[in-house]
Amino acid sequence: MVVFILASAAELTEDFAAVENHIRGLEKIVKLRGGVRALNTHNNMQVKVCRADLSYALVSGQRPLLFKEDISWDVFIADRDLVQCNHQPHSSGLHIFLSNSADTRLHNAFRDLHSFSCISNLAYQTTRKLSPEIYNDIMISILYRLTNLSFESDIIQEALRIGLLVVSSTIFMQRLFMDHPYGHLLNLYRNALFNLHNATSIALPVPVSLWMPMLFYVVAPEEAPSMNWLNTWVENIISSAGISSWTQAHEILKTIVWVDFVHDRLGEPAFEAAKLRLGTANKIEALL
Repeated sequence: MVVFILASAAELTEDFAAVENHIRGLEKIVKLRGGVRALNTHNNMQVKVCRADLSYALVSGQRPLLFKEDISWDVFIADRDLVQCNHQPHSSGLHIFLSNSADTRLHNAFRDLHSFSCISNLAYQTTRKLSPEIYNDIMISILYRLTNLSFESDIIQEALRIGLLVVSSTIFMQRLFMDHPYGHLLNLYRNALFNLHNATSIALPVPVSLWMPMLFYVVAPEEAPSMNWLNTWVENIISSAGISSWTQAHEILKTIVWVDFVHDRLGEPAFEAAKLRLGTANKIEALL
């Protein structure tokens, strides 16, 4: 459809009002054709429509226009035993924390996204390829759930939801032709992290406390190193949890959502920089 080209062109020029107009026009076309599921599957029309709708949601911060009343909140792949991953001892406390603190819908989305990251890492290690159909189905299921949730009165759940959206954008919705394709989402995540950082009474499991700021280093590599409070956050969790190496940190990060070939390139240098700052600070302290 021409509307895809027009929406992409408007997004490239950051004319987000035009993007919205094109997506709303697309919504009307889809309704006239009987809904998303009635679209032709042979030319990936369903996937193209959903991608355009989800991209609009991530760019604008609005909810997607499609699947407003037809969302399954159940797990999609986490219970299928597609991959056997073991993240002990780090995962025990995490599961208890999420079971007690997270909305079931958010927890299910997390479980699916975690499973997908494990599947992706295994596929990369074994040089296997994921089926495009499975990849697209997972993308649509996870992103429509996360974009239709909101926990404004709960800073932990909202930070986790936005974090899962951010990491999903790096896996499913990359825009290599744009430096910061989802600036609004990045702003939401920065604010969510800052609010969480300032809530001193909140105790997070080590995997969550490490993953949240480390993800920001990955998606905002130019900005993150200059954010003193973020640097302090990472340094404190590395020190308090006794994380001595990238290998150890890497295993903890994979307890949440971490795709090696997507996130390691920027994640490892950020961790090593934090370790270097810690070492320098400790030497200075020893001299005083």
